[in-house]
Amino acid sequence: MRINFKKSFATLLLLTGIMVTQSLSALAQGTLLAMTPSKAVGDPSVAASVAAANPSGVYTFTGTTTEHQNQLLKQYFKNSVIIGDSIGCGWGYQAIKYPSDPVMGNFLYLACPGFCVHSAFDDTIEDPGTPTYKGVKHPVWESLKLLAEDFHPGETTHIYLHFGYKDQKWNDTPELYVKLIQTLQEYVPDSDVTIIGASYMYPGKSGGPYTSKNIKKLNLAMQKYANTYGWGYVNVGDPLANKNGDLNPAYCCDEFMHLTEEGYDVWKKSLMGYAFARMTAAGIS
Repeated sequence: MRINFKKSFATLLLLTGIMVTQSLSALAQGTLLAMTPSKAVGDPSVAASVAAANPSGVYTFTGTTTEHQNQLLKQYFKNSVIIGDSIGCGWGYQAIKYPSDPVMGNFLYLACPGFCVHSAFDDTIEDPGTPTYKGVKHPVWESLKLLAEDFHPGETTHIYLHFGYKDQKWNDTPELYVKLIQTLQEYVPDSDVTIIGASYMYPGKSGGPYTSKNIKKLNLAMQKYANTYGWGYVNVGDPLANKNGDLNPAYCCDEFMHLTEEGYDVWKKSLMGYAFARMTAAGIS
């Protein structure tokens, strides 16, 4: 199934600020866990053990989840927010489309086509595409603070980030990416971070600094920073790639870099695999 991104993005922009929420079921009564799924998301020791066990950063879940597993996923992804570019925006569309899904349905979003790490700090950059919150443009860290206060005050915010394409023309992108994450956590101290590695470009669409090779280089740099700072990292670039290291055409909707619904299913299965890996490491099953 192909997504009409022109229509989807228009819908997203109209709905920005109208966030998707749903009632989250509690774990079955009587189930005693050493650590809750939500706590396991941001525990640095859990992140470190999972990263050490899987240096590729590739995770996936196959098969059909049980009702108990779905309840764990709902608790794990509670209060999740995707921040990023047009591909992150597409994940926000999935959240709107599937509000009852235990993974996608838990996500709010502060993503926008054209948004990048550099435009987060410099609104004079051409086509910055800054996300809005309730129709108003703020620095993304201020929007995140407002969102957290409105939707889950006093609770942990789980931040997921996706950037990769537009920032390739600058050499300081990894370091500025780190600065962005640190700024987000300054404004929302009770938060944790998971970086979603960027997917690559459609075969033959590379040019200038915009190449699959450069995206992979950025991903590897951010994976190292994630390991250094105790953030999560999920490699979705490689599962979406063909044998030549470009975006597999089967997952591309526009012969450029944007994803089909099947591509976002790879995202979902990757996030599920990562969630179960972290919960297992935390003694939750």
